[in-house]
Amino acid sequence: MTHFLLITVWDSMEAMERLTGGDPWKAKYYPEDDYYLLEKEEHVQIYKIFHEL
Repeated sequence: MTHFLLITVWDSMEAMERLTGGDPWKAKYYPEDDYYLLEKEEHVQIYKIFHEL
């Protein structure tokens, strides 16, 4: 079994809320994911990254 970590970068929490329908902490899956995934996490991990130039 292999575990993958997918990292995405978002402009804001509001952008994540629009994708998820209001709850950015709830994992979003697509119908074809059932073919590839053995198990699905219920929630996601959100990290806030700060970067100064």
